[in-house]
Amino acid sequence: MTTISRWALAPVGVRLTAANAVRLIQSTARMRRAFGLFLLVVVGLLGGGCSSEAPIVTYQIPTTVPAALATEDTRMLAAIVPQESQAWFFKVMGRQSAVDSISEAFRSFVENVKFEDGVPVLENLPDGWRRGADRAMRFASIDIDTPTQQLDVSVSQLGRMDDWEKLVAMNINRWRGQVGLKESEEKWAGATVFQTQVQIDDTPAVWLDVTGRPDSSAAPMGGPMAAMMSGAGPMSGAGPMASAASGAGNDDPHAGLPREAREAIASGELKAPGSKAPAKTQDEPPKLKFDRPEGWRDGRMSMMRLAAFNVGPEDQTAEVTVITAGGDLRGNVARWMGQIRQSAVPDEEVDAMLENAEKLKVDGRDAQRFLLLPDSEETTDESKAPTAIDATIVPMQEGFSMFIKMTGPVEIVQAQREQMRTFLESLRL
Repeated sequence: MTTISRWALAPVGVRLTAANAVRLIQSTARMRRAFGLFLLVVVGLLGGGCSSEAPIVTYQIPTTVPAALATEDTRMLAAIVPQESQAWFFKVMGRQSAVDSISEAFRSFVENVKFEDGVPVLENLPDGWRRGADRAMRFASIDIDTPTQQLDVSVSQLGRMDDWEKLVAMNINRWRGQVGLKESEEKWAGATVFQTQVQIDDTPAVWLDVTGRPDSSAAPMGGPMAAMMSGAGPMSGAGPMASAASGAGNDDPHAGLPREAREAIASGELKAPGSKAPAKTQDEPPKLKFDRPEGWRDGRMSMMRLAAFNVGPEDQTAEVTVITAGGDLRGNVARWMGQIRQSAVPDEEVDAMLENAEKLKVDGRDAQRFLLLPDSEETTDESKAPTAIDATIVPMQEGFSMFIKMTGPVEIVQAQREQMRTFLESLRL
């Protein structure tokens, strides 16, 4: 059988003779010897490789955690600023290192923000700050880039409660809980009073600066992951991880308010922060009707203004505005008197102004009109143009009032007294 298998290896077409068979067997033997030599060489090489030691490579591993992955406390800066009918909320929350880097700029921003008709003016932001995307329950969002996290500043508002201290404590304690702190029994719940550009009557603005850990099992994330989740990626706003990463908490800055307050927002008794009135249809009549006095020109409108006019010559213009807002009568009159005086206004002068108010009817409603002039001594100061105010307050529903006010140079305001009266008599609310 062995011989037959060897003959089977003969090429096709070669005649297998005795001589050929011998040559075939000799060739096969040479191939076996060559293959055996090859195996000896391979084994030798492998054996030689195993006998030498592998080189030692040294690696250096850092013992400090990169900033983007470091665990940190969460710091929150927040302010509650009163206006006539609303409380305004400014808040930023995030990794402590990120908030530390913008803390001074944020406080300066809140202290110096200007309001027009009770609404903050946010056109000119600090360098590196930019308006963010619109979000539900907010008036505005502001994005700030830092080396460790993109921060989100929320600006929102809520209708003022009669008890300012209660409103402040309620919101401050809610914010304390967002950074893992317990409620405070102190006045203002541990917040401090600070000065803003515009003070409303005697109601103080308050400032909160707290640091803590929202969850002891996990610190806020930072770096690229936080930036992605806080609005720069597809996971933006998705679930609790996005909230923790951005440091912004719930998109609703008033989450956690008592049920009564949230029900009041839902029913329309309080204005929800950032909510907008439904768009008017083309056929819907305007809410305010009036006859425009001769010479009055269109003025600058805003979200709060129902009407606005410029009166007088171009180089000495007075402004007429019509808005609806809250606030008590005495507080508003005292504030207006303070705006045209360069000194403190005594209580007895405020009382006299209230007593001497002109009583009139505006669209059948009882109203009071005040002519507020600067002190005679102050009008002699040529370095400052004296300003006067002609203001009428018309009580409306639910504690609100309509304010029809002309502000401008004394001579223009006085010269426009009769035109203002004509305008007031033409108003249909």
